[in-house]
Amino acid sequence: MTGRAESKTGGQAVDRVLRHLFTPIKIGELELKNRIIMPPMIERLAVDGMVTQAVKDFYGARARGGVGLIVLTPGIIDESMASSIQLGIYEDRFVPKLKELTDVVHECGAAIGIELMHLGRQGEGIEGYKPVAASPIPWAPHEQVPRELTTAEIEDLVEKFADGARRARDAGFDLVELHACHGYLLSGFLSPHTNLRTDRYGGDVAGRARFVVEIVQRIKAKAGSDFPVSCRINGTDHIPGGVTPEMACETARILEEAGADLVGVSSGAYGSYPVIVPPYDQPYGCNVELAHAVKRAVNVPVAVAGRLDDPWVAEEVLASGKADLIAIARGLVADPDLPDKVQKGRFQEIRKCIACNVCIDYNATEPIQCTVNPEAGREREMEIVPAQSGRKVLVIGGGLAGLEAARVAALRGHRVVLYEEDDQIGGQWRLAAAPPHKQGHLALLEYLAGQLEKLGVEQRLGRQADAATVDEVDPDVVIVATGGEPLVPRIPGVGCEGVLTAWEVLGGREVGQRVLVVGGGMTGLETAELLVERGREVTVVEQLAQVGADMGATVRWHMMKRIKGGKVRIVTSTQMKEIRPGLRVVVSRGDRDEEWDGFDAVVLACGVRPRNEIVGQAGGKDKEVHVIGDASQARKGLDAMRDGAEVGRRI
Repeated sequence: MTGRAESKTGGQAVDRVLRHLFTPIKIGELELKNRIIMPPMIERLAVDGMVTQAVKDFYGARARGGVGLIVLTPGIIDESMASSIQLGIYEDRFVPKLKELTDVVHECGAAIGIELMHLGRQGEGIEGYKPVAASPIPWAPHEQVPRELTTAEIEDLVEKFADGARRARDAGFDLVELHACHGYLLSGFLSPHTNLRTDRYGGDVAGRARFVVEIVQRIKAKAGSDFPVSCRINGTDHIPGGVTPEMACETARILEEAGADLVGVSSGAYGSYPVIVPPYDQPYGCNVELAHAVKRAVNVPVAVAGRLDDPWVAEEVLASGKADLIAIARGLVADPDLPDKVQKGRFQEIRKCIACNVCIDYNATEPIQCTVNPEAGREREMEIVPAQSGRKVLVIGGGLAGLEAARVAALRGHRVVLYEEDDQIGGQWRLAAAPPHKQGHLALLEYLAGQLEKLGVEQRLGRQADAATVDEVDPDVVIVATGGEPLVPRIPGVGCEGVLTAWEVLGGREVGQRVLVVGGGMTGLETAELLVERGREVTVVEQLAQVGADMGATVRWHMMKRIKGGKVRIVTSTQMKEIRPGLRVVVSRGDRDEEWDGFDAVVLACGVRPRNEIVGQAGGKDKEVHVIGDASQARKGLDAMRDGAEVGRRI
């Protein structure tokens, strides 16, 4: 799978074209209404390990949206790993609240399972947790060395996994899944990279799989032979010396013989490349061939994850027989109604995931957030409520903040007029989608544009709003979403010929062969990568000790892998002091100044400042005025969408 498949809506009945995706399937004795699974992802909505109303709202929304099976975020089976924001299942006291959740999901029409997991050596961030593993190998050189588990401790953990499964059945779950992928404890036992044991839990593939085999068998003994057990494994670790596809196939056969009813295939571990959750530079269906190999090795159903939220790609996987079920996590965070919209042929209404990985890269102690879906994790709080009386709303600016504000206001019954000075909507988001691999970000604009047209929002493009505009429209509410503009540092010579902004380059401006990019944040690095793609020689200078400090961890990891090997020269801990004629630049490195020359262009990527001159003019008309997005404070697309979503609900 190398890319998004073409939408095939033209006249063909959806139930025929997508017949595989919406065909029922059985996992053991459990029948699912379709082939779409929402696999586990940490939404950070639990409190003290307990199901909350927010958890019920989050998964209830996805169940109503038509998914066949939801498998919950990992259920912690050992109190030593207890984390407030992750669901616990290590004591009976968790069962009543878990039962409330399973009741909600069942009432909304979906089956529900829970993944049982142990962190193993990858438990950093859990206060007081002492990492343990198959062998004393840390996941990174700077990380704590895990303690090797004894045979007695392994046997004790087998019982704890089985007890967790028994509690899951008592709580009304339809299935349990063993988290045996991504480098956590069970995955670490399966991998020759991390399991160097010489006892019965190591050695060959069968020995390394013994721990998981014993858990499957013990679950069947304690929770019932008819209670389905899924094992989610890595098709490959993407780490030298780790699990290979051939090993994964042999492991899958062993687990099937032990009683596993489903095998899920994923890949990666902490420190791997590609990462566990593939960002936007990875192809659609990136794990499909790994799953295909496993499917040829077993008779039980096989599920596959990894950028499969495009229904046509998912259908192709099923139709080709490479997997039996499609696991979609981020796509269902972005749009809980994805399955229902697909089944009804409402493709243009799908709010597509852009694989920006904000959902996993955002603050690990706060509830989940999604760039394209501000309601994620706040479903009850962000419910659309019709306005008591319709008002006339003027939105100035057609970037993300303005578009989302206009959409929500129109949904609530307000009359909305949107002004945008460019001849197309999108603003800074179009620049954000210009770097390599990010063209898929434009899907968010396509969605918003379609919604505004459907809702009848009046759009006046190519027209700059001013005080006269406010007089002409005579709105009850003015929403200023005029975005920002490049921040130009106050350094001598910044006005020299050949000095331009990253926005100009991202917008298509051509530059000479040798380019100096000033600023090593996300914009600077993405501009550098774009220039390299165009055949330019690029140096990035950054005053901080590292580049990409404003990027999410997974996205930055992939960026650095792509530009390594001399494609971009990066100089950190260096401050730009002056630009002299001929583009000779003076920089400060440590306690000395250096002069560099030979550049054909200097590109400034030094941040953004608000652009909101219209505020004073609009406010002078005694109107209710709201300033949102970068017009208020320069931030990210996530914040722009959130601002628009919130103000649209307030007015």
